[in-house]
Amino acid sequence: MPLFSIHATKPLILKMLAYPVNFADDNNWKYLEGRKKMNSLKKAVVIFGMSVFTLFFLSSAVWGKGLKLGFKFTGGINYQLLGDADAFLRGLKAQADDYVEKYSGDTLEQFIFPLASHFGYEFDTDAILYLTPQFGISLGIGYTRGGTIFGLGNQILSVGSSGKEKWTNDLAASAVPIKVGVYYNFSSEFTPQGKSSSYLFGGIGLYQAKFSYSSEYTYQTTWSDYSFEAKASGIGFYAGFGGESWINPNFAFIYEISGRYAKIGGFTGTYQADVNGTMSSGSGTVYYYERLDSNVGNWYPNTWMFGAAPSGPTLNNVREANIDFSGVGLKIGIKVNF
Repeated sequence: MPLFSIHATKPLILKMLAYPVNFADDNNWKYLEGRKKMNSLKKAVVIFGMSVFTLFFLSSAVWGKGLKLGFKFTGGINYQLLGDADAFLRGLKAQADDYVEKYSGDTLEQFIFPLASHFGYEFDTDAILYLTPQFGISLGIGYTRGGTIFGLGNQILSVGSSGKEKWTNDLAASAVPIKVGVYYNFSSEFTPQGKSSSYLFGGIGLYQAKFSYSSEYTYQTTWSDYSFEAKASGIGFYAGFGGESWINPNFAFIYEISGRYAKIGGFTGTYQADVNGTMSSGSGTVYYYERLDSNVGNWYPNTWMFGAAPSGPTLNNVREANIDFSGVGLKIGIKVNF
């Protein structure tokens, strides 16, 4: 039996794409979207303005009293929780497993591997204003990404002798944080040439996030393509521990182990769909909801874009989706002092 079916012959993805989307109040939606973008801009301006003011004020106060400026550039791997994006992939995997268990003729030839989507990469650039040899303040920008890789979001179900149901899923969650923080070095002197030292750091950031999803579904003569891209912003916090090995008074190799808390919601954007040659597109908000599959009698989490909050007897726990960038990371890089 087809995995994503509402009745015996109607795949779930077609039902989702055909789900009523209310754009009657399109002007109101555009107004709300504009408000969200304006609030994001205000947050960015406030954080950037406070950062510049703080650096200017402190640098003026301590200029000529041993002030130093440093830059560090790091990159590495991370593990992120991903929130509702992870729940969506786990829901697809659980639904496939339930169909294989219920229908003896169904076999899963390729399955989704949700755990792999948690691993990603990140890069950071930070400027550090040393107020003392041990204490400084930092201003930086970064990039972090998680999501499906190497086809591990794809699924192939052999439906008895009637054919194969294939569903490819490409999901990506990325963010660009603008960060303001503090920096504490355990060494009591600047640039201990030929020596190693360690440090602590932490702070707050404004995360400009993007969540994108695309899929291709085929079963017998039925096919569909669907994609959306949405953006949001929110506040996050970070902290970590690092070590540095100085090659000369101004250059060091460094490593960092860090943690981050950043759970972001309110993603809005646009989608495109092509169902058996019928094209559609629109704007909306990314929602999380749980959907009842009447064939197996279980509820499965979904993350999808709608013009208005979906509702119905087969939907439960409907809310705006949250992407959780919280996690841990390991990075290496360099530090340059002036």
